[in-house]
Amino acid sequence: MHSRKTVYRFESLPAAPFYAGLVLSGMATVLLGPILPAISARWSLTDAQAGALFTAQFVGAILGSVVSSYRRRHSVVFGHFAIALGLAGLSINNYFAALAALVIMGIGIGGAVTATNLIFGTEYPEERGRLLSRTNLCWGLGAVSAPQFTGWAEHHHTLRPFLLTAALATLGVSLWLSPMLRGALSFRTQKDVPARDNLTLPLFLIFSAILFLYVGGETAIAGWISTYMHRFAGLTVAASSLTVSVFWFSILGGRLLAPLLLRRLSEFQLLLTSILAAILGLLPLFARVPVGVAIAAVVLSGMGCASVFPLSTSRLLARVGRSRRTGWIFAICGSGGAVLPWSMGLLSERSGSLRTAFLIPLGAMLSILLCTLLERGLPEPHSEDHLPQQ
Repeated sequence: MHSRKTVYRFESLPAAPFYAGLVLSGMATVLLGPILPAISARWSLTDAQAGALFTAQFVGAILGSVVSSYRRRHSVVFGHFAIALGLAGLSINNYFAALAALVIMGIGIGGAVTATNLIFGTEYPEERGRLLSRTNLCWGLGAVSAPQFTGWAEHHHTLRPFLLTAALATLGVSLWLSPMLRGALSFRTQKDVPARDNLTLPLFLIFSAILFLYVGGETAIAGWISTYMHRFAGLTVAASSLTVSVFWFSILGGRLLAPLLLRRLSEFQLLLTSILAAILGLLPLFARVPVGVAIAAVVLSGMGCASVFPLSTSRLLARVGRSRRTGWIFAICGSGGAVLPWSMGLLSERSGSLRTAFLIPLGAMLSILLCTLLERGLPEPHSEDHLPQQ
């Protein structure tokens, strides 16, 4: 009989290709934003045409997330292949080719990232929180570095070579991970997989709400904080844009610290602390405060946001295990990034104050807190519902 350590360990592949794939996936996810001004000018796009590019990627990501629950190993391998194909398609100097490329790339991102989180969250239950914090850290590293790389590439007129290089790197990750399709990893056989589906309707609704609100709240803060700092903190446009980097680097710092904090705190304690920190970080933004205080608030909210997604995902997977419907939750959560930032712009316009519009991410975090407490009160799954221990 295999030991527990052997059962839960990857036997033929190290974790490195998964982490490398997440870094590249993070870059691909946010790539459109930094390159949009350049391609909009090159192709003379209207705002409606430019917005359709985001929609194309978003629709693809939904499809990829849904498929990932049913074909996890295939989603990881072919997801990275699709990302590579999409990146290569973006290098073609044509708007309609870009639309098709972004749909393909979105499918790859939704499939690869979701499947990787599901695999790490179910194959290593004793280290679920730490591993999911690491996977989200790697994704964040890619997301933060994308604007820097694209900015350098555009400055040196090498955007197309950059996209092709990123495509080749992602293709390399797909090939590196291809032994998964031959069963080279120590995944349990079908007889070891619990037949019961633990994803009840209350769990589905609560976790869909938590992840939808988190993704939307995080995107809303990142999307509007620069404008906020320019309007209310008196920073120049260039200086205020740096606060977006401050927010993302704070998230990265929080995810880097999370595995260390989990040695002293339970997952639920750290999750609760993180949500409260995000809420406290947003509160100073509703008052007239010095620039330093506003930046400190951004740092605190970013550090607070850091652990919400990975630990909420960890709690979800701890409850539902290998449910094939989990991908629908990740598909729903992605739409938060489209809805909440748009709602902030609408509220700002109607109220005449962007400061008032920050009630939306604040309300999202407060709602996450409520949903988390409600989830805590739900009965735990029966012992037979957990993954078998060997």
